[in-house]
Amino acid sequence: MKTTQATTTTTQTQKLDSMQLLLSILKIVGPVSGISLAVGSIALSIIATRPQQLPVSAIALVKDKKIELEVAKSPKELIHGLKFRSSLPQNRGMLFEIGKTQKVQFWMKNVKIPLDIIFLQDGVVKTVVAGASPCPKEPCPLYYSIQPVNRVLELPAGSAAKLGIKTGTIVGITKHP
Repeated sequence: MKTTQATTTTTQTQKLDSMQLLLSILKIVGPVSGISLAVGSIALSIIATRPQQLPVSAIALVKDKKIELEVAKSPKELIHGLKFRSSLPQNRGMLFEIGKTQKVQFWMKNVKIPLDIIFLQDGVVKTVVAGASPCPKEPCPLYYSIQPVNRVLELPAGSAAKLGIKTGTIVGITKHP
């Protein structure tokens, strides 16, 4: 009986020592993990709120006016668009290459500047949304193409009127050299 009691006491002491060791480790690792998690979360939020800057890779020609275009093609580029931009020069815009012709919808969540949204099918304007307002938080209005389109052009607000862009206008788009 003494052997069993001694074994039980030794086992309990070992478990207690193991628990104390584990608690000691957690006292060190816990705060480090917490700090790492906090720093990582902050870093991700900073990265997620950075504006996307794509190279100018196309030119839009409306009548005799040229507009430099950043072109969004990949799903990530299409989703990010002009979010978090604080300005956009008057002769600059973003072209969204939708690919397959379809009805699309856009919103202005986290876009900081008002924009004209121009829905295009093979270079012909199908719908113009003039002066879509920034939307810092949901719910945000949705802007739809009336007809199926394969491209969408975003320009600084007021550009469509200044350039005479309306339904039926032809917008020539060429690749930038």
